[in-house]
Amino acid sequence: MKFLLDLLFRILQLFTEPYFLVFLAVIIIALLKRKNKCKNLRIGIALSAVGLIIFIGNGFLGKLISGYLQKSYLHTSEMKAVTVQNPVIVVLGGGVINIDNIEKLHTMSYSRMVTAYQLYHEYQKNNQSCKILISGKGRGHISEAELFREDFKKMGIPDSDLIMEDKSMNTYQNAKFSSEIISKMDASSLYLVTSGFHMKRAVALFQTFGLQPIPQASDFINTEITVFPNSYNAAFTFVMLKEVVGIWQVQVYNSLGMNK
Repeated sequence: MKFLLDLLFRILQLFTEPYFLVFLAVIIIALLKRKNKCKNLRIGIALSAVGLIIFIGNGFLGKLISGYLQKSYLHTSEMKAVTVQNPVIVVLGGGVINIDNIEKLHTMSYSRMVTAYQLYHEYQKNNQSCKILISGKGRGHISEAELFREDFKKMGIPDSDLIMEDKSMNTYQNAKFSSEIISKMDASSLYLVTSGFHMKRAVALFQTFGLQPIPQASDFINTEITVFPNSYNAAFTFVMLKEVVGIWQVQVYNSLGMNK
């Protein structure tokens, strides 16, 4: 059952890719033309493909989705640290890039790092203890958690305040493995640091494992309304559409009791 649902949502995510939809439209039109019939259907598919390119590429759809995903977290980055004892800041990895066999954190990871550091500093200046849990394995030879750890240490955070969760390969595993670590700690509150577009799904998954994280969005993405479609709008719209499908997947799996 879970395998079939996984496959279904993977296919659904594929259909959020604008260029795949255009490619599919071209293939269908070519097949119909080869049979030399359904001229009106071919025209309809062609017009639909053009309309889809305009709708995605001019930024309008992206604007709508951006608000749905991120509006609730716009002011979280302005929140001050709550006066509680033994907080844990969970930072989710944003990916690892490999250039000439040198592995570095993805660009968006650095905004997450800065947000986590700022929150950590709020506690430190009040002489309160605080831990940072870095979650992410990545797909390279060096885990995201280890790369985060090295950079945090360069920022002056002692190794004793850094906890690594270096097994997770996705957001579901981020939540699962982090919850296992946090359950063994004397943590009175949990802050969750990730990108704004990713926050809604991440919070839902952490709640699935019995945690109530305080969201701290580190960065936001959006599209720009333009007269002519462009690749910038298409790329960010695809990223956000994929995230929406991911949220639907979490909701379906939770309703079926399949997420734990």
